[in-house]
Amino acid sequence: MNVGIYKPGQGYWVRVLTAIFAGVLVLTGATWAWAQATRYRPPTPTWNVGLVAIEGSLTPGVQVDIYDIADTGPVLVGTAVADSYTTGEARTGDVVLSSIQMQGDSALVTASRIVVEDIVGQDSEAFSAQIRRGSAIGIPAFEVIYVQAAIAGTIMLIGAVLVFYFVGTKRRTVDFLIATDGEMKKVNWSTRKEVQGSTVVVVIASMLLAMTIFVVDYGFGAFFKLIGVLQG
Repeated sequence: MNVGIYKPGQGYWVRVLTAIFAGVLVLTGATWAWAQATRYRPPTPTWNVGLVAIEGSLTPGVQVDIYDIADTGPVLVGTAVADSYTTGEARTGDVVLSSIQMQGDSALVTASRIVVEDIVGQDSEAFSAQIRRGSAIGIPAFEVIYVQAAIAGTIMLIGAVLVFYFVGTKRRTVDFLIATDGEMKKVNWSTRKEVQGSTVVVVIASMLLAMTIFVVDYGFGAFFKLIGVLQG
């Protein structure tokens, strides 16, 4: 691929306007892709969970068991690691969980309790708490805007390379644009006075045609009312 501009200076305006039009199409596609990328949901390796009815103390770094309430009682549905723990008022708090492993179709958003049993050989005490309904919120691994920027940027980069290739270096395309520019220079463009005169003629002819149609329509309507085909 030749990097230099093929026949620079020839067919200037046709090549420039072609590049501008192609650039607008590329930017439109990039804008559309940017908007569509907002639907993407990044992975959520960590979750912030609100807790109530807390019993005991939770030490960050320990493994917690996640339970759900069934008709037969609490059922173990998964495990996780407590990255951080913040206490609140009246036996409430928030915990950030990672390394979440849920069993079957169970989901953290539907779980009801987290529990830490006594840790053998350590001073940590047993911990249990209820998960506040609707409080489990996934923390994205990265912001969606990075995905949007990557997709839109890739489209613009590829579009710029293609526009440069076809408008600047590809000989067959450039020769066609140069020939088009040469043919456009041969066109006998109307003068301003001729355009104004033609516009006046078109406007007057349109008005006369509209008046003629109105008179004919009105005449036929009156005639048909006179012979009783139409009722007034």
